[in-house]
Amino acid sequence: MTRKSTGKNRQAGKKRSGKKAENASAHWTENLLASPVRLTVFCGAVLVVSLAGGMLIGGVVKNNGSADGKVADGTPLAAAVPPTTPAQPEKGYQPYRPADRELYSPEPEKPAPEPDLASTQKGQEKVASLPPAVKTPPATGLEGGLPTWRRYAAAAVPANGQPRIAIVIDDVGLNRQRVRDLAALPEVVTMAFLPYANHLEDSVALIRSEGHEAMLHLPMEPSNASVDPGPDALLDRLSPAEIRERTVRNLDRFGSYVGVNNHMGSKFTANEDNMRVVMDILAERGMLFLDSRTTPNSAGARLAAARGMPTGVRDVFIDNVIEVPAILSQLEEAERLARRNGLSIAIGHPHKATIEALREWLPKAAANGFVLVPISAALAPEGKGARG
Repeated sequence: MTRKSTGKNRQAGKKRSGKKAENASAHWTENLLASPVRLTVFCGAVLVVSLAGGMLIGGVVKNNGSADGKVADGTPLAAAVPPTTPAQPEKGYQPYRPADRELYSPEPEKPAPEPDLASTQKGQEKVASLPPAVKTPPATGLEGGLPTWRRYAAAAVPANGQPRIAIVIDDVGLNRQRVRDLAALPEVVTMAFLPYANHLEDSVALIRSEGHEAMLHLPMEPSNASVDPGPDALLDRLSPAEIRERTVRNLDRFGSYVGVNNHMGSKFTANEDNMRVVMDILAERGMLFLDSRTTPNSAGARLAAARGMPTGVRDVFIDNVIEVPAILSQLEEAERLARRNGLSIAIGHPHKATIEALREWLPKAAANGFVLVPISAALAPEGKGARG
């Protein structure tokens, strides 16, 4: 058989196959149209297939052009989409917020005139009765046989078994009007001054003349790297020599204060080696240490106690929510803890709402049997209370 005849046979075979397929298709269509049941089933099947195809296409579009949950570069979709839950701030401390002009600007926009403490005989007597402020406390922390924390302690009312509450206001000094507002509070309050504020000697003299107590609010590094603890802060990466240098420089910014509590410091206070450097200096100077407890991992109070320093830990932050009702609620929590434990230590900040709440709450707390004490009396060792 020749190639030519073979090709003709193949073409004839294809024509016969095509004719059979065409006849079969026509026969199937006729049967489908002749039966309503078959036609209904067929239409339903087409609808299901169409819906499934639409869902598949939608999934591909949603996944940035890929049906396997990956973006165009092959990155898994879950890794490519940022989380919708915002990062939460560290629990337990009030962040330093330079944008809060009302509180954190060095001066109020319309400062009130400075009070003249020597303008009246009462003011002269108060100032004359205060120990002189010293820029650099003695290395031993002793003068006249008294450690620094006792030498500059505010007078404390004897508790006589009544529950005691110590109110500490952090971040003081950057707004001088707030210093005056705090000084006018009707019961004793301890104020922790930031070392980079201005007019520190004058501010400390004012609040002490009104019977309040001063501390240094020592800036330390927080765990959240986006939060600024302020200039000359103690940072985790510093060498022991640099930590000592910064600590001394901050301590020497002003005098007439009883000791230190940490400003932020959730990262730094958890580093025991670094905290030893700080505690050795505070112990040399005869100071107390209040652990603001911005992290449960802080080594501060434990290291202070090991050196025989008066020390303790904050119980309540009163103004994480800066609204008077919320602050009053936290002060009630401080009352509850004082009734249960005999003492509670509450920390707040110089917000207008905080000062307003304290102005309302302090007289009521005293009338209800709570004794308001300075931090020196709260942390004083048994039988060695603060002067007064």
